[in-house]
Amino acid sequence: MPSFRRAFDAELTELKARVLRTGAEVIDMISAAVESALTDDPGPANRVIRQDDEIDRAEREVLLTAAKLIMKEQPVAADLRRLLATLGIMGEIERVADDAVKLAKRALKVSGHFPGELKLALQEMAEMAKHTFAASLRLYSEFDEELCNRILAEEHEVDGKYVENRRRIYDLIRGEPNETEQLVRVIEVFHALEHVSDHAVDIAKRLKLHWEGG
Repeated sequence: MPSFRRAFDAELTELKARVLRTGAEVIDMISAAVESALTDDPGPANRVIRQDDEIDRAEREVLLTAAKLIMKEQPVAADLRRLLATLGIMGEIERVADDAVKLAKRALKVSGHFPGELKLALQEMAEMAKHTFAASLRLYSEFDEELCNRILAEEHEVDGKYVENRRRIYDLIRGEPNETEQLVRVIEVFHALEHVSDHAVDIAKRLKLHWEGG
């Protein structure tokens, strides 16, 4: 194998590792934001909000590295598709980070008002959303058609959980109209988690197209 090809492959491998590390950091952000909502502790939510700048910086670095590889190495079609898929996936990861920040901000605003009867539901939905997102990162690490199909199917499960919990919150609003503003924020907490699952599905769709394109 020519030395330039080895160097190019090494840079692609490092770029992929950077994307995966960033994805893992975003999963931690989701966990921390949910922790704040469940415990009324502002510390984890504030850390999530501060960490958003790091994720934005990581996205810029991935973009610059990919652009450098495209301009310097003039990659063949298959490599170019890999780089473009990586950029798309990094964009989805950044959007999940944005949802984690939204969740954290809502957790701060709803502090002390998160309904106790919905805390278990929030934990369950958070685990589902994180599981689907983590699966999409594994799919990026190594494509597996069966895993891809499972991710696409799980979208409906998370969507169903969101609709179910939103309905429960509407029932609470009818019973406690004075708490409407805070309960609407609770809906937004659940909605942010539903978006996490949506982005995981978008990653799976991107990878499926890339894989089918050869």
